[in-house]
Amino acid sequence: MIHDETIVAQVTCPGKSAVGILRVSGFQAKTVAIKILGKIPLARFATYSNFLDQNSKVLDKGISLWFPAPNSLTGEDVLELQGHGSPLIMDLLINQILSINNIRMAKPGEFSERAFLNGKIDLVQAESIDDLINAETESSIRASLNSLNGDFSFFIKELMNLIIKFRINIESSIDFSEEEININIKDVVNLKFKELYQKFLALKNIVLKGSLLREGKKIVIAGLPNAGKSSLLNILSNSDRAIITDLPGTTRDLLYEHVSINGIVCELIDTAGLRDTNNEIERIGIMRAWEVIRKANHILFVIDKTISKSKQKKICNEFIQNISNNNIPITFVLNKNDLVKDEYGFKNVNGLSFISISARTGEGIDILRNHIIKIEKNIHTESIFIARRRHIKQLDLAYNEFLIAKKKWRSCQDIDLLAESLSLINRFLGEITGKCTSEDLLKYIFSSFCIGK
Repeated sequence: MIHDETIVAQVTCPGKSAVGILRVSGFQAKTVAIKILGKIPLARFATYSNFLDQNSKVLDKGISLWFPAPNSLTGEDVLELQGHGSPLIMDLLINQILSINNIRMAKPGEFSERAFLNGKIDLVQAESIDDLINAETESSIRASLNSLNGDFSFFIKELMNLIIKFRINIESSIDFSEEEININIKDVVNLKFKELYQKFLALKNIVLKGSLLREGKKIVIAGLPNAGKSSLLNILSNSDRAIITDLPGTTRDLLYEHVSINGIVCELIDTAGLRDTNNEIERIGIMRAWEVIRKANHILFVIDKTISKSKQKKICNEFIQNISNNNIPITFVLNKNDLVKDEYGFKNVNGLSFISISARTGEGIDILRNHIIKIEKNIHTESIFIARRRHIKQLDLAYNEFLIAKKKWRSCQDIDLLAESLSLINRFLGEITGKCTSEDLLKYIFSSFCIGK
């Protein structure tokens, strides 16, 4: 795609720094090179250059890089100027560049957008640039790089190619006689359905892990009223996020707090105390608590250790019975250990994890933190890529249409309907990589990028 306008932006952060970098992309980049450098540099070589002002006097000295189209970041002519990071020098150079016709300041993410539109990267790779910049942990950095290298796109394209082959098989059979269809097509469809089902499940599982890396594990703090849930949220997040009182039912809604525990990004969710109540507002809070508990990646169930051991055991058993998903790790946090003067630390009782702490004094919290880290690091995340909510949404749409297609085929075995469903599945998947996309979606995605990206 050829753009009429050339764009320029500072790539490095504004403000004083050792180095300041400007990037120019578009057909006027050659004109900029001649005006600022006096010549077009040798392609793809770092050239030590004088940066000239409007009177052709040396304003700065630095490195110039010239990338002629199509072998550049954006697929257009690209010029990069790497000079001293003086805000004044950067402004003078930008103003001089903007004085040339058909050159303007770049919009947020416009360099990446042009790279996408010119086929240098797909939409997933473009998004991974933003994810890489905003990564907060080593694992999310590696996952972003995996996406940038095309790992995620490969899985999507592999699934799309499988669907395309499926469509070729069934659409070519439309011209055959019914006798020929009955002999071959049923076996082909059943085989392809099985293959697609396995691919979908594998991809959904990997995408879920990639989403957790980007947004953080959802760790829900649950328990009965006055067990110390809000105190635990505050001490784990090193904040006074939650209001703490001795009154039961103080927390009536969900409280969210993002934290990083030794590089593990987590979303802590404090919940209303679980109990029977006639208070309408509190009941709504408890209902919401159960909703997030059943969707959690890890549950910290807080128990008041001052109550009898028999009652503690009863509370544990009742909570386990009420959890429909047995795959969610549960850690029973025995709080107020300072009041019973018992030992702090971790115990495994009949396969259940118990950690004694005091949210008031902070004792035992490091043991709990290490336990959380151990659980999260036990989950294999190598070769995982970053997944955004829109990726999950599109994959869910494709998978649901696949299930509908299977159901329709079993009931009527209509090849035309099956072909139509497969075409729709391909479109849903194509919107992930940008093969099928809308202008509004592109504006939404790239508007969150840095100016120089």
